[in-house]
Amino acid sequence: MRDAGGVARGVPGTAADEPRPEGRSARGWAAVALGLAVVGLVATVWRPVAPALPPGIPEQAWFDPGLLATLDRYRSPRLWLAPVVTSLSVLVPVLVALWPRTARFTAVITRDRLRAPWRGGVVAAAIGFLTWLVTLPLVAWVGLVHEGRWGFRTSSGAGWLRDQLVVAGGRWLALGLGVAALLAARDRWPVSWPYRLTVAATGAAVVLVVVHPVLIQPLLLRTEPLPPGPTREVVADVLTAAGHEGAPVLVADASRRTTRVNALITGLGPTERVILYDTLLELPDAQIAAVVAHELAHREHADVLRGTALTAVAALAAALVVRRVLDGRAGRRTGARTPGDPRLVPLLVAVAAVLELLGTPVGGAVSRRVEAAADHRALELGADPGELVRTVRTFVVRDLADPTPATPFVVLYGTHPSPEQRLRAAAAAADVRGSTLPTLEELQRDERAIRHPRAPRPGQGGGP
Repeated sequence: MRDAGGVARGVPGTAADEPRPEGRSARGWAAVALGLAVVGLVATVWRPVAPALPPGIPEQAWFDPGLLATLDRYRSPRLWLAPVVTSLSVLVPVLVALWPRTARFTAVITRDRLRAPWRGGVVAAAIGFLTWLVTLPLVAWVGLVHEGRWGFRTSSGAGWLRDQLVVAGGRWLALGLGVAALLAARDRWPVSWPYRLTVAATGAAVVLVVVHPVLIQPLLLRTEPLPPGPTREVVADVLTAAGHEGAPVLVADASRRTTRVNALITGLGPTERVILYDTLLELPDAQIAAVVAHELAHREHADVLRGTALTAVAALAAALVVRRVLDGRAGRRTGARTPGDPRLVPLLVAVAAVLELLGTPVGGAVSRRVEAAADHRALELGADPGELVRTVRTFVVRDLADPTPATPFVVLYGTHPSPEQRLRAAAAAADVRGSTLPTLEELQRDERAIRHPRAPRPGQGGGP
């Protein structure tokens, strides 16, 4: 392309846009990026795993038809809304990229106000905001109306929206910075930018995981040490038995937002800690001990570090796909004049949305494998199979968790083994140990006090 004076303007593929020589550095960066990806892949594949589940369904995995009917009523709206939100999250960026006026609009709103990479980052964040705005009514209905109607939400509407903005704002910031870095790197290092960005993304992931518990998580959950009392003594016994004396165990004020129970391990190195929702402390101490043993298994398996290392695999694969798209026909159709032209951004965001959708089943499969291994190791660390059965069933009857979710939803949204699978694993461990599990009648008797308010008592039919 030439301007009014007939001077070449740097169209990709022309002499004015020939890549600057990068010498041996490109090969060096490629070797480092590939090495990080191999480490991440090996750490994910070569790791402790749970044994295969035995055939047959133990009686402890059976739930009363009335409870299942209540669960269906609660989950049915979520089951059709979740795919709609997922589809819109991909469709909006794709439609923006395909809109004929997008390139012109992008060029106008970014005209010489910032350096090109930062202009691109602003456009990317704006597309992220637009996507969030389109899906917000559906997400709000689920999070505000539906969860409130069923008694799971305890925060106000304003508090809920604030939390959504904190989480979404982090995504917009990450998207904007990522796109700005990509445009700058592509302009500066036309050959080696995918490898440089892979190394940078892996390093950024490490830093983010380290600072997350002290800088980011407090924006949503305030934590404090587990207070003295019987629960603390039980947790201390679990730590000692597992060989993790001194591991920090904190309590988060989750009850300000939800009645659900949960626990997690977060941080890396000096910031690593186990966090228990304060709602979890409402459960019997033996069940809390089973949950803590599970989290300590994650710590023993270095699952946070392994997950961070997997960033290199995802970053390298995504960067190579993006390079192929931007260097191909789709990239030329954007009208971009330079490798860092902001008019590439809508295409970049659309590709990122599609890659995230395609990568979700892979990430979910890895997560389910990790969680199953943590369950198995928790049993080896001394968790009682009977208490694990009680704990899993508590999650079902108290939080209305689906014991046997449909396969498509497992593939797209499942991060843990299903409750039925976890109960089968506990039953298998009890069989190996020769221990006795509580009977179904005993379990149902104990669960009457913790069942969801809308669930009927066993034998009372489908509930209100």
